Amino acid sequence: MRYTWFQILWFFFLYGFLGWCTEVAFQAVRQGKFVNRGFVNGPICSIYGFGVLSVLLVLEPLKDNLLILFLGSVVFTSVLEFLTGWVLEKLFHDKWWDYTNRPLNIKGYICLEFSLAWGVACVVVVDLIHPLIVKLVNLVPMTLGWILLAVFGTAWVADHIVTIIEVCKLPKRLRAIQSIEDALTAVSDEIGENIYRGASGAKARGEELHADLAEKNAEFKQAMQEKAADLAEKNAEFKQAMQEKSAEHRQAAQERGEAYRQSLEARRAELLQKREELLGRRNYVHDRINKAFPALREGKTYGRAFTKLHDKFQERKNGSKDHKAE
Repeated sequence: MRYTWFQILWFFFLYGFLGWCTEVAFQAVRQGKFVNRGFVNGPICSIYGFGVLSVLLVLEPLKDNLLILFLGSVVFTSVLEFLTGWVLEKLFHDKWWDYTNRPLNIKGYICLEFSLAWGVACVVVVDLIHPLIVKLVNLVPMTLGWILLAVFGTAWVADHIVTIIEVCKLPKRLRAIQSIEDALTAVSDEIGENIYRGASGAKARGEELHADLAEKNAEFKQAMQEKAADLAEKNAEFKQAMQEKSAEHRQAAQERGEAYRQSLEARRAELLQKREELLGRRNYVHDRINKAFPALREGKTYGRAFTKLHDKFQERKNGSKDHKAE
């Protein structure tokens, strides 16, 4: 190899750190605020470290041919970005970034625009930045350098372990939130449907009783013409009885409808409480990933749940600011 393991490890951490700085600066310009990008919590974007290393180890000997260096860099970085995006989507069923709306993209994982940008960046790194990095690494005393690498490596591994453990919990939490959201939608629809059925049923029963009353009334009117005095009293009694019966039916229907609506409202309140408990469980890793990868909130599988988590995160953040202001 052109480089020792000492140099390779230092290159990985340095380029991973520089990649993290690039992502943070890009998001700061884009969103006007600090966003801790990357999969892990620390200031390392491993995909940059691996990407630049692959270009250095394979393509640096060809750096005199800028076209080959550029095209090779485009291929290496694009393959790495594609594989990373594909694996993350297979694990979490939603894209962590999505280039679908950009021209000449492949499955939304990569697009020509960014692939060309990575190619240009790698050419600049290999030709201009890397010689300075090599000189910097060579200035590091060997003993101190290995001690620092041991510290960085331990922190990097520990960070990945913690992040992976917490990220593995994320789908379960998202499924729970999503199921509650679906149940809330079903309950809300049922409440509306119940109100509609109650109103429609009452109207139908009223029309039915009205028609029945009209028919009976017509019969009594005909009879009244024959026995006016005797049947007038019976007609009045019949009308009163039908009105009382109609009122009883309406009252019973209203009581049944009200009892059912109350049970639905109780179920809705229970679901809202469970959702609040799930959203209220603070998890730094989940909050950071949600903030760092906004495309997850547009996902078809857990998009609504990610949005609820993000809204809760913003609510806590705004509440903390208000508390400090007081």
